[in-house]
Amino acid sequence: MKNSFRHTVLILSVALVSSCGGEPPADAEEAGAPEAAPAATMASVSIGSPADGAAIMTTSVTVTLTVDGVQIVPAGDMTAGTGHHHLYLDADLAAADAPVPSIPGSVVHMGDGSAEYTFEGVSAGEHRLIAVVADGIHVPLNPMVVDTVMFTVNN
Repeated sequence: MKNSFRHTVLILSVALVSSCGGEPPADAEEAGAPEAAPAATMASVSIGSPADGAAIMTTSVTVTLTVDGVQIVPAGDMTAGTGHHHLYLDADLAAADAPVPSIPGSVVHMGDGSAEYTFEGVSAGEHRLIAVVADGIHVPLNPMVVDTVMFTVNN
C-alpha cells in the first residue's frame, strides 16, 4: 500500500510539474510517467493580398487571407481550434475580450467562413488593413491571431 501511494504521488507530481512548465523529477521515467505533450502550435493569419506597401490602381480592393494553426469555419461554430475572419479597414481594433463590432465599410465580419473579401469604393490615399480571427461569437482568439498591412490606392 505504501509503495502504491508513493507511486501515485510521484505520477501526480510529474503531471503537476509538467503542466507548470518545469522539469519532471529525474526518476520520472523509472516510475513510468507519461511524456509531456508537445506545445500547441501558435495560430497565425496572413494577409496575402494586398501586399504590405502595395500601390493599387483601382477603388476595388480584394483581400485574400491564409491561416495556419486554426481551422476557418462559419460564425456560430464554437468548436475548439476554429474561428472566422474579420477585417478592419482604417479602423482600430476593438478590445481583445469583446466581440468584433460590425461597421459597414470599415469592420467586416466574414462569417460565411470565406478567406476573400472585396472592399468597393476605397478612397485614394494610404490605408491600413487589419485581419483578425475570432471565435464563433466574434470574440478574438486568445492569444490574438492578427496581421496588418498598409497599402495605397492611386486612382
